[in-house]
Amino acid sequence: MSSHFAALTSLALAIFFSPEMLVLGLFIASDKKVPRLAAAAFGLGAIVGIAFATSIGLLIAHLSGAGAAADRHGTWPGFIVRALIAAALLIIGIYRAVNAARKQDIPDISKPEQKPSRTATWLRTHFPKLMRQFEPNADLPVPRRIARAGLAGFAICGLHPKVFPIAIAAGHQITQITDPAQRTAGIVLFAAISVIPALVPFVIETVKPGSSSRIKDGYERIMKTHGRWITAVLLIGVGLFVAHDAWQKLPTRHLGPVS
Repeated sequence: MSSHFAALTSLALAIFFSPEMLVLGLFIASDKKVPRLAAAAFGLGAIVGIAFATSIGLLIAHLSGAGAAADRHGTWPGFIVRALIAAALLIIGIYRAVNAARKQDIPDISKPEQKPSRTATWLRTHFPKLMRQFEPNADLPVPRRIARAGLAGFAICGLHPKVFPIAIAAGHQITQITDPAQRTAGIVLFAAISVIPALVPFVIETVKPGSSSRIKDGYERIMKTHGRWITAVLLIGVGLFVAHDAWQKLPTRHLGPVS
């Protein structure tokens, strides 16, 4: 049981140390008109996003029969789900390690020289009016600024390809805990750690208004390398753990001797 809690803690810390979330949150909290409300909306959106992705992990585990109670001897759907989750965690972990070694800049939409991703380019081409709402310098009324902040929080935690698989893996890992009380404790543990970066910008703007932009620059310098290395080690470790679990639940390992 302790191994499942260790895996959940590692996944939560991987989200905690993912630099993109806090960098975007601090940028949102630098809003010129409603910084505190924008930061609060971002935090709420991020919480909903993490809950959304984790729920998908729970649903996938349930539908595939990969839960602890239904998959004691191993099934092919359960094995495939575990193998895919392990592969996703290892790929993201290695990607983080490569970016840390190269000291690649953290994506920051507030920088004019920042090259947009392929997804952002596609969205701007096909939905120009919608994407103009997300431009950093867009002059929007207060309700739209708050809505934009909330959607940004949801997207970075519930849809981002570097965070979404981690939350799905956490949802799957929660299903491996059979005791209801311990499963609830696991959910609380994961939620309490993973949502901290989403709430930090609101706390900063409440305690020291106007300092988010300055803190963001310092945070980027530190986390460009160190945060990515920490996240890489955590994800590779959990990925290997899930891969070992998949191997242990490989259906052919539980077949009796052929007569």
